Amino acid sequence: MDRTQEKLNNLLDLLAMRSCQPLSYTEELELNHLLDEFPEYTPDYFEPIAALADSTMFVHDPKNLSSMPESIQKKIIKNFRSQNAESKTLQIFKNIFQTPKLAWAMTCLLAIGTSMSMIEFRNYETNYRNLPVKKALLEITSEDLIEYNWFAQTDEFCDCSGNVMWSDDSQRGFITLAGLPMNDSSKNQYQIWIVDPNMHANPVDGGVFDIVTTESPTIIPINPKLPIGKAKGFAITLEQTGGVVISEQPLILTAPKERPESTYGISQTTI
Repeated sequence: MDRTQEKLNNLLDLLAMRSCQPLSYTEELELNHLLDEFPEYTPDYFEPIAALADSTMFVHDPKNLSSMPESIQKKIIKNFRSQNAESKTLQIFKNIFQTPKLAWAMTCLLAIGTSMSMIEFRNYETNYRNLPVKKALLEITSEDLIEYNWFAQTDEFCDCSGNVMWSDDSQRGFITLAGLPMNDSSKNQYQIWIVDPNMHANPVDGGVFDIVTTESPTIIPINPKLPIGKAKGFAITLEQTGGVVISEQPLILTAPKERPESTYGISQTTI
């Protein structure tokens, strides 16, 4: 593959990701540089496809899984139907499947259904219906992805299962959990911790979350409060609502099973 084609593929990857998730600062810089090299592309190049996927997926949406107003759904579908076979949107479809990695990413978007909330209304993090899309894109596009299974640290949580995936380059990750008891968010919340002993003296807060159902696995995004250099492990604790900076609570789950030897010389039962 020549250098120009490689740059174009990187541009298309970034544009595809941008249509369904905010880019990191580094990714935005790279995207802007590539857009200067390929002026025929615009930052919203894939957003018509994402919007169309959302509109058609949720056109009959009695549970209101999409936050897109019905009037916008109908307008998008109407405009697409009125376009001819050589429309820009259809040409984008053709271009997508000339790039394998991009094709897989956009297949996920179309199969699962994206949400207009992450394109126009930008309240994506509260729209958990779309987390599988974001998770799939991370799996497909990250070259440094690590993945560990969760292991219970007490008998009380031995029925819990799931995994964690993380990319240092993307500074993003997800946890998948099943069997974790529901919490009362007015009293406490689960909190994610990222172990990066080479960069931080204490585990880094990865965000708090609630378990609202035990009927199906829950996907939660990891939102580190500090930059991560090299993640060595992950943990979950049950904390006061809103979380804490440094935990004094026992570990519920860890990934991998055994914490790295370099993690601070403190007990295996606490962060």
